[in-house]
Amino acid sequence: MELPKDTSDGLSDILNKSIFNDDHFQQILESVVSYVCENPVEKFVGSSKISDAKPILTKKVFTDVACLLIEAARHNLDEESLNNVLNSIHTDEKRIKKLCEIYVQNKTAIQSQLELIGNNPPHIIDVDWHLDHCVKLNTCNSLGVPLYHVRFTTKKHETIDDVTFSCTIQQLQELVFKLKDAVRYSERLANV
Repeated sequence: MELPKDTSDGLSDILNKSIFNDDHFQQILESVVSYVCENPVEKFVGSSKISDAKPILTKKVFTDVACLLIEAARHNLDEESLNNVLNSIHTDEKRIKKLCEIYVQNKTAIQSQLELIGNNPPHIIDVDWHLDHCVKLNTCNSLGVPLYHVRFTTKKHETIDDVTFSCTIQQLQELVFKLKDAVRYSERLANV
């Protein structure tokens, strides 16, 4: 995982005890975790929770720590990998250990929040179908058409929904043909 030089410099500031004492360090970590794991729109970085004589530096470090935790969760780093990244920036083992602990404790919550970003369509996780034979309708004396009832089970942001529809054999064949065409196209892109 590569961090921008800006972020690395900000992290070296928070890991330096002469710039931020232990109380400020703990307050910044708690604020970042609260901001990233809850609803960040409602939070304000410069809250009165962090009282500091260096508000601009505090906001910069806050942003850098948030960037670190988000990038680590995005890359699905384990504690040892994050520890190696932080050791390349600074050598204060106590603060690095605390950052790693905070990350490990909140990794799943951060990843859950990351999943909520974007407008990706739901993923199909299951398909169920059955065949009915329509013999007669109110408008016709006899029809004799097979109907397929298809149900897609979809998942988006831990929410599972069903999408159902009915189609004739021709419509179902067209759907299957288009799906096979999409698979072939995806395989060609993967081979490039």
